Amino acid sequence: MKAAVVTFHNAMNYGATLQTWALQKAIKNLGADPCVINYHTDAIDRLYLPAKADTFEKKKKKLFDAEYRNNLKDQELKYDKYHAFLNKHLDIVGDYTSYEALAADAKNELSGIDAFITGSDQVWNTDHTGGYDGAYTLDFVKSGKKISYAASIGRDFFLPQYSEQFSNALKSFDAISVRENEGVAAVGGVCDKKAEVVLDPTLLLKAKDYDEIYTEKKRPYRYILVYMMETNKSFISLANSLSSTTGLPIIQRRQKHFFKNEIDSFYTDTPGEFLSEIKNAEMVLTNSFHGTVFSIMYRKPFISMLHTQTGSRVVDLLTGLGLDEHIIYRQSDFATMDQLKIKDEAAFSARIDELSGKSREFLKKSLGV
Repeated sequence: MKAAVVTFHNAMNYGATLQTWALQKAIKNLGADPCVINYHTDAIDRLYLPAKADTFEKKKKKLFDAEYRNNLKDQELKYDKYHAFLNKHLDIVGDYTSYEALAADAKNELSGIDAFITGSDQVWNTDHTGGYDGAYTLDFVKSGKKISYAASIGRDFFLPQYSEQFSNALKSFDAISVRENEGVAAVGGVCDKKAEVVLDPTLLLKAKDYDEIYTEKKRPYRYILVYMMETNKSFISLANSLSSTTGLPIIQRRQKHFFKNEIDSFYTDTPGEFLSEIKNAEMVLTNSFHGTVFSIMYRKPFISMLHTQTGSRVVDLLTGLGLDEHIIYRQSDFATMDQLKIKDEAAFSARIDELSGKSREFLKKSLGV
């Protein structure tokens, strides 16, 4: 069986890339032949293009401002390294920058596909896709199974102006699964199809599976890894406090310096190098869902301060795994260093095996392999 995935694979975001690779790997593990449709619109691409020194003021800064020059070089380096990683590790087909181009070619290059999968990530969040985008609801598919795996809406309802389009699209799906509990209600609000809640694709795999893309980046010092997706004063204050208490320096993902005892950035890391940064950290402080996922994957001491817009998926994950003590909303919720520890690894491991098994079974049954 050939299965094609449509997702945000081209976003230069560790979570987006790793969930795409993980879903591809999980499909392979089931005995099917996966590929990733290279659908990348300007709405996504323009967010990650390196900055250009194209105005007089920018050109002047590039000539005389060393920090600005270095930032531009890092952006270009990150872009090149990231796309080299994508081309090496994803089985990519086609090259479509608009829905019209994708739909027009569906009968040609994609004609041999038996099943189409949309997800994971927030593929049904119209804020991210610039409105309704039929690529992520598989409107272009005329023949083959239509499946959503761990699709996310980013809220517990579809925006009214798009609800009819989602309703018509989802009625034609053979199987629907979502990543968050709130997604079940959203799907039920627009059609009579039942949606199942499944784990993010990254959790369908074991840590050893990631050895295939893992790139060791051993640092000559112990450190706290801070993965801050949303800038948050309380988060920054907690990171500074933990660094001061433990005496450990901080490495983090941004170009801009945020923390008092910050020693380096992993801004230009590939996804494989990012895995190494987490695996080798003494502890992880994050408000990223996938920062949380890989802290769990590598059994690292961690705290997850909730992102104000996407925190529900972290709550669903950690409460489902019995790790809700690791969730905090503000710095004052952090009481002791014990909150960082995964206390009952046996119970936690058994629970994650159970949930990932159910999620793999959904994928297996939906594909019919």
